[in-house]
Amino acid sequence: MYLRVLLLSVLAILLMGCALPGKGLQVQNLFDDGAARERALKIADVSVQSGNYLAAIEIYQKLLARNKFDDEVLSALGSTYLKAGAPIEAVSVFENLEATAPDDIRPLLGLGRAHLFLYRPETAALYFARAETLEPRNIDVLGGLAIAADMAGNHEEARKLYAAALDVAPDDMRIRNNVALSYLMEGEYDAAVTSLEALAFAPQSSPQIRQNLAMAYGLAGDEAASVRIARLDLDPETANNNLKFYNLVRRMKDHNLLRRYLLGPRPGIAGAT
Repeated sequence: MYLRVLLLSVLAILLMGCALPGKGLQVQNLFDDGAARERALKIADVSVQSGNYLAAIEIYQKLLARNKFDDEVLSALGSTYLKAGAPIEAVSVFENLEATAPDDIRPLLGLGRAHLFLYRPETAALYFARAETLEPRNIDVLGGLAIAADMAGNHEEARKLYAAALDVAPDDMRIRNNVALSYLMEGEYDAAVTSLEALAFAPQSSPQIRQNLAMAYGLAGDEAASVRIARLDLDPETANNNLKFYNLVRRMKDHNLLRRYLLGPRPGIAGAT
């Protein structure tokens, strides 16, 4: 019931000035006219942007019930499952899309990302490699291959792939951030600090990048700098707890633990992309 009320609230905003459904009409009836598909996709997009993944998934499933071969909807549903932290469901959807669109790069990228989320770097790399045959200079493909290499501990190979991606898109913040994380995972903390310092206070930076810098300082042993940067986005208790974790990792010298922390399954994140 909550989802239906929220969905209808979004509809009221998006369709203001249009003919609205009559009182008591179910959500399903919104899919019955010729323009309904595009309207439903816009509503789903708003739901995804607001973090209401369940509402978007419900809309995509209703659309697929009417046309199970709708490539655009299958792609959107698979991506939304990944954002919602449901990689197993995403794999099923992207496999269906691959069956209907064998020359489409989207299911290959989706399957690669889903297997990264599941911490299966070898399987992910196979899908990204197939995608590379379709678009060799696609930065999502190159970035995905690089993350899979990092996840497998092949950091030198990962940075070659990141360099290839940056040759295509020199200012891509995701790729540049991931290069720094690659240095972190290899224990090259000073190199990671240098890379992240160049990103953390750029206009297009983000809290995630600043917290990666705080981590790099912490792993490098500069506790004061780590807490100072962490406090830009976090409360004191969280910043101090993070520092304790960084100190533990530094003392243990456990690069595999750090890899799993940075690249392991977390809701809404498929690797570090």
